[in-house]
Amino acid sequence: MVIESMPARILVNVIGILLLSFTCTIAASGQESADESIGRLRLEYAQEASLEKKTKLADSGLLFLGLLDDRGIFKDKIEYENHIHATKLLEKAGFEDQQRMGFFLAANMNRLHAISGQFKSNQGSIPEKFWKAIEHYGTLELSRLNDKHRFHASCFAIPQAACGIYFTLFKAMEEVEKSEQANPVIQQANAILKKLAMQSWTQPYRGDDTDKDVVQVERFRNHVWWVGGNALAYRPLLKTAMMVKSTRMAEVVAEVAKRSLSNVSQSTYNEAFWIEGFTADGAGWGHGFQSLVWGYPIHGGISALGILNMLKGSYWAKQLDRENADAILNFLRGSSFYYYKGFIPPCLDRYSTVYFQEKSYHIPYLEMLQSCLQNWPGIFSQEQLKELKQLEVEVLRNDIRMQNFTQGDYSGTRWFYNNDDLVKNTKDYYVMVNMASNRCDGLESAKDFADEYNFFANDGLTFYQKNGNEYRKIIGAMDITATPGVTAREGAEKLKPVTNWRGYCSKYNFAGGATFGGENAVGAFIFEKMNAEQKGKITNDGNSVMYGVKAHKGYFIIGDYIIALGAGISNKQPELEGNIRTSIDQTAVSGAPFRFENGKKSVVGNGLQLIPVLKKPIWIGQEGGFSYTVLPGNSSNAYFTSQRKANEWEKRNLVNRNKTGLPTHSNIFRIWIDHGREALNGRYAYAVYAGKGLPAVELPFKIVRNDTLVQCVQSVDQKITEAVFYTPGIEIKAGRIKFSSSAPCVVLIEDRGSSVDVSLSDPKMNTALQRIELTINGTSHVIELPTAKDCGKPARARINIAASTKTNP
Repeated sequence: MVIESMPARILVNVIGILLLSFTCTIAASGQESADESIGRLRLEYAQEASLEKKTKLADSGLLFLGLLDDRGIFKDKIEYENHIHATKLLEKAGFEDQQRMGFFLAANMNRLHAISGQFKSNQGSIPEKFWKAIEHYGTLELSRLNDKHRFHASCFAIPQAACGIYFTLFKAMEEVEKSEQANPVIQQANAILKKLAMQSWTQPYRGDDTDKDVVQVERFRNHVWWVGGNALAYRPLLKTAMMVKSTRMAEVVAEVAKRSLSNVSQSTYNEAFWIEGFTADGAGWGHGFQSLVWGYPIHGGISALGILNMLKGSYWAKQLDRENADAILNFLRGSSFYYYKGFIPPCLDRYSTVYFQEKSYHIPYLEMLQSCLQNWPGIFSQEQLKELKQLEVEVLRNDIRMQNFTQGDYSGTRWFYNNDDLVKNTKDYYVMVNMASNRCDGLESAKDFADEYNFFANDGLTFYQKNGNEYRKIIGAMDITATPGVTAREGAEKLKPVTNWRGYCSKYNFAGGATFGGENAVGAFIFEKMNAEQKGKITNDGNSVMYGVKAHKGYFIIGDYIIALGAGISNKQPELEGNIRTSIDQTAVSGAPFRFENGKKSVVGNGLQLIPVLKKPIWIGQEGGFSYTVLPGNSSNAYFTSQRKANEWEKRNLVNRNKTGLPTHSNIFRIWIDHGREALNGRYAYAVYAGKGLPAVELPFKIVRNDTLVQCVQSVDQKITEAVFYTPGIEIKAGRIKFSSSAPCVVLIEDRGSSVDVSLSDPKMNTALQRIELTINGTSHVIELPTAKDCGKPARARINIAASTKTNP
């Protein structure tokens, strides 16, 4: 007897839906009817299964068949199965037990899928113990408790295996459905496979009204388990619809796929179709407000296009429109900033500390791009098609420049206002600053499953790259509390691994950036770490070393110079051991370290060395890399070192346990500022030169102000002024202009002579704030702010200042 996996009232509802779906609805003349589409797609899936390439698992099919006893039980798996029954785990189980049962059952179903591949061409010779095994393991799966812990295996892996078996043995399955198969064991196996596949629609339960009627669009909205890749990529939704011949299910899948190709943003979160997916700033969210560009958003998008292409010509065909095209194109452009010379920077998913071979690869959206060109060219204009074709050429060579396009589209500078990221991407170097606010979540950690120490990825993490893989090659040996760019308490050895699906963010609602897309940009945030899973609550995750550090952190990009300012640096828990440090960089050794001072360059040693903070800058760098200097009047002691450190690959991520040939050590270059243990309202200022050759002997910029009210940097020629107004109403005098703001803002001003170009954003993303008054040389100028999904995007304006300059010299 099969024990069902859902309450009877829900099962009856689902069965009723499927029976109604059998009704043959004839479409308009020339279009397939629903039944015709079902028949054709079922055959296509069966053909796809018959042509499926052999895998290592498939090659073991006969071996697995030999492990089955006459009851349909794998002889080498019986011990754990006895444990399930002895401890009554089908009646009560926590997270770990549910996970273990899921992996156990998924592995057995994958074995059965492998066995089915041995009988593609001779389905009449399948031994009865195989069909019994489907009933046996399927019954175990369907008998489990329905709770939130029953996730990955139940809704992804097991339904995929069930669909694989069904369509591999399609002839045998059709014989059952045409009443041509009298064997009750095979009939029961057919029914079990359908119920297992239906778990892609039912599991895990959401605890809302959609549990009563799973075949509806709302099932795939407003819940992390049912959007993005979790909705369309990992669940065999359409295959299941074809298995059970459901018109309604197919219609829901088509509608979800089409509507998913759209944007979500901080300001439209409650009205957007998906709460995760492509963000309006050109990046993407997954597992909440996390910038998981290359995970759930891209997987969901690729799968949506694949489903819609599969449904072309069918009864449920959907035509993509301009909104879909704009969302896709915006993502292709924006996400290009999260890739450099064939590599993805770390800290964009939960597998950043998995060791990889140092070989470049195509940007992950290649499949999406090619699908647009091959299957959906009609939704793009001729100019856009030309753009996409050029993009494909550059993607295939692993170096995306797109130089004929507007700066800020594929290269240059870009502020990701939904993700708190400031990026500069040029042919010579790449800089990414990952900031934090309480609007965004941090990067997730998953103990015993993925990265276990993603603690500082959103704390102002700053990556400087020329090759694209500087950090990935040494991340297994990094001092986590000295993650590049962050201000934190030392003490990595005190950190304990955690599972935290929302990561860590800032307590403050302040992160903004301004840019025109070209060489210059500015960004800033107010930081004090908070566990994003417990917003508004007291955090106690056993990692007190991470908390209690506050700072106002600003980043000013002027040409090839990146100036970082810190103010209000305070240790709010000085009773804890460990000094507060600002890590300037922690990267791979690229060449011999050198010192550049007063126009003279000299080689320095590899040991720990003090950097004197003098009036004239002392630059420390590496041959072929970046140059760094600590600026006077702001910073305390600074140090640098080159050292060889042991890698902790397995400690950082257990996935590394299954890898071979991992390097045991990494050569790391580090440079940092030490604020001491009693830091209170401290400051720092440092600069990084990213250009070719050596930095200028005389600094081409000056720090105008650096405190918790205003931070400001201006180029020596006064053509570029960048400022952060943490508090409005304060006037700054910078060269020939005086300016103030009516609201907190981040502003970039580029002087054109008789006019200035202004880029400005609201770092609080206040939807009620429609405009900001920028007063320049005594004259007030109203700058309208972007609204709706573009709230937080930099506004741009050209302001004539000739007259006011004359009266305000």
